[in-house]
Amino acid sequence: MKGSKEPTILILLRLGEITIKSKRTRRRFEKVLLNNIEDALKSNNIHDYRIHREWGRIYIETNDRRALNILRRVFGVKSLSPVIHLEFSNLEDLVKQVVPLTIDKVTGKTFAIRARRVGEHDFTSMDIARELGAALLKYSRGVDLRNPEVEIGVEVRWNRAYIYTEVVEGYGGLPIGTEGRVISLVSGGFDSAVAAWYMLKRGAMVDYLFCNLGGLAHEKGVLSVLKVLADKWSYGYRPVLYIVDFRPLVKEIVDKCDRSLFNIILKRYMYRAAQRIAYNTGAEAIVTGESLGQVSSQTLTNLEVSSRAVEIQILRPLIGMDKDEIIEMAREIGTYEPSSLVEEFCAIFVEHPKTRASLDEVLEEEMKIDEKVFEDIMRRVESIDLKSIGREDLLPADIKIASIPEGAIVVDLRPREEYEEWHYPDAINTSLADLVKLVSKLGKDKTYVLYCRTGAESLEGAVLLRSIGYRAFSLKGPIGRIKCLVRRS
Repeated sequence: MKGSKEPTILILLRLGEITIKSKRTRRRFEKVLLNNIEDALKSNNIHDYRIHREWGRIYIETNDRRALNILRRVFGVKSLSPVIHLEFSNLEDLVKQVVPLTIDKVTGKTFAIRARRVGEHDFTSMDIARELGAALLKYSRGVDLRNPEVEIGVEVRWNRAYIYTEVVEGYGGLPIGTEGRVISLVSGGFDSAVAAWYMLKRGAMVDYLFCNLGGLAHEKGVLSVLKVLADKWSYGYRPVLYIVDFRPLVKEIVDKCDRSLFNIILKRYMYRAAQRIAYNTGAEAIVTGESLGQVSSQTLTNLEVSSRAVEIQILRPLIGMDKDEIIEMAREIGTYEPSSLVEEFCAIFVEHPKTRASLDEVLEEEMKIDEKVFEDIMRRVESIDLKSIGREDLLPADIKIASIPEGAIVVDLRPREEYEEWHYPDAINTSLADLVKLVSKLGKDKTYVLYCRTGAESLEGAVLLRSIGYRAFSLKGPIGRIKCLVRRS
């Protein structure tokens, strides 16, 4: 593109469920999708791009190859392909142009042509597949329509053709912003993050409510989970996190209520808090990560009793999912690692919780609670724009250091050739990928100081090591500063 040294790529986006909507709804949904696509690109510092829209297709032209992985995370996109665009006069001309573009792909392999077309032509999609297949056959190991090693896609639209050999699956769903706003209760654990993701996928703008039970450490853990959802998946709007300090209410329940009903009573108050915020923000539902029968408060009876605390609709996207399925999805969407670090804050354990509570006994116990405590914590609700906070805000305050403590093991994360050219005295060289393997051999009783070329990988490594129980730091500054540090010492 203009002024760029990088080669331009053209990406074809295929729309999913949007295409089965009525014309009026489809136009509205596509408008929202285009806005979300632009937000996705700009949020990831891709500003040099062009968008071309046709019925059922969107084309993105850019010189940044990151766009492919970013755009697959925009809900409403079913799949996408890097394509080569060409114009042709007739079928013979089309085949003549496509053959040299695809010979290398089919050489020595089985292949299939997948053709489709839009517009008026004197040939069919089958004709394209037949003629192009015949022209490529001599270079290949043959045609295999059922299980080819290579698939060549040819999409013809009037006198234009788009050629591709790669199909990257998107996540489908509906564009965020087409289905209103919800408030999702989050704890930082696996379930609530995955539940929120499913609501994003269905086109809802998701804001979050965190009822803090574990103080600042719990809050930072939840923020690290929600930053993944905000930065990686929430295109087209600015998600907000609402924080309520529930610890005074927890003490009130523990001190005054039947402990076997603690989980249900606490959940009912969380629902009430979520409903209050939903009504204040125009949200139409609250969302939870509950799965039927997973824990005592999630039996069918207890869910019914809990739900009776509020009038607003409660959506439970995970209600029929097993824990293994939820964790697998957490890995897929990127919340598994941060969630695994805050899971310990997600429950206050009751030794013998009731699995079939009655509404009458819960209401009787709730009469013992001073409602002023709830009203007081709801007057002190904090809100955070999740896209405005940076990674630095989530890091431990002491993780970056300016000098190396005595007795620390220094680890150089740069490439081997840079390490051999110069390194900090007695530093050990390894890669970020092999860092855990290295320190596991050296032991947890030591202090580790990491450095790299820019400070980014060393910071990532220090966070990683701390998450698994090591005392680790990142040495401040780029490599030039670290060299100066050695000279001064």
